[in-house]
Amino acid sequence: MTKIFVPQAIPEPAADLLRTLGEVTIFPHADRVISEPELLEAVRDKNILYAMGEIPYDSKIIDAAKDLKFISAMHSSAKFVDFAAATQRNVPVAGVPHATKTTAEFTFALLMATAWRLPEADTFLRDGRWKQNQSMAFMGSRLYDKNLGILGMGQIGQMVARKAAACDMRILYHKRSRLSTAEEIALGSAEYRSIDDLFMESDFIVLSTILTNDTKGLVNERLISMMKPSAILINTSRGPVLDEVALEKALRENRIRGAALDVYQNEIPEPNPGPLEGLLDLPNVILTPHIGTAARETREEIAMYAAKNIERFLAGERPLNIFNPEVYGETAIKSEQIG
Repeated sequence: MTKIFVPQAIPEPAADLLRTLGEVTIFPHADRVISEPELLEAVRDKNILYAMGEIPYDSKIIDAAKDLKFISAMHSSAKFVDFAAATQRNVPVAGVPHATKTTAEFTFALLMATAWRLPEADTFLRDGRWKQNQSMAFMGSRLYDKNLGILGMGQIGQMVARKAAACDMRILYHKRSRLSTAEEIALGSAEYRSIDDLFMESDFIVLSTILTNDTKGLVNERLISMMKPSAILINTSRGPVLDEVALEKALRENRIRGAALDVYQNEIPEPNPGPLEGLLDLPNVILTPHIGTAARETREEIAMYAAKNIERFLAGERPLNIFNPEVYGETAIKSEQIG
């Protein structure tokens, strides 16, 4: 019987499907991540590994699974899996599509929550500070007639643009290759800007670019210094795109109005994941634990997708979204193409 290992709990529909495919072992603890010694022991006799973002499957783990045939990741990039080590063993690694609609919706939720200072408003009320109506005691910012700047106009950026256009925002954007006129019109008459102009003109800036050598550290002190004092920065792309030190300094000195971050320079599985410590005590920043796809429905869909990839593999069919097509005699995918 095929032996399948899952390193933490997954939605039950996906777990139920896996149980029809083989003998399934799921790490039972929800209060911690599986340790490396436990993981090494758990994978030794397994044929298929279900991969998840918190748990790195490096060459040591892959080599420990002596009868490994396939790795199915519940992740759209799965760079926590050592593709080279898997390829050397002729083990395909497959992933899931980007949950672009969910991430775009979450990004817009952060934009609205930051504009209207919703977490601060909740605290304001709970602390008993609500004393007047229609006063200047607690003021947010409306969205309509404001400039939304989007850095990186891929699928997520375009979905955010459509939501913003529905709120009567003016859409500005920057990407490596400008969209066609028809595409710009379809996105609410989006207007292309240089990156400097984007940061100078925007009332809200959404970072929606992929992480490459060129975009790592792209949003630095120079760009942040160009933002309006009333501007708000949202990052749901990748943590290393943004210089958190420069952002903290700008927020602490009130040189920009606010920010919302769901991704960070330091993330799981690194020690002490999360934002720069200095950001934690600032009232004008919303911080969330990388939950841009954490809608219950979306997590169930991607968990089932990964389980069905295992079903396809066991049926002798090619899994979808293969990261290392070299095992099928095809050209390798470049790292930046994975996202």
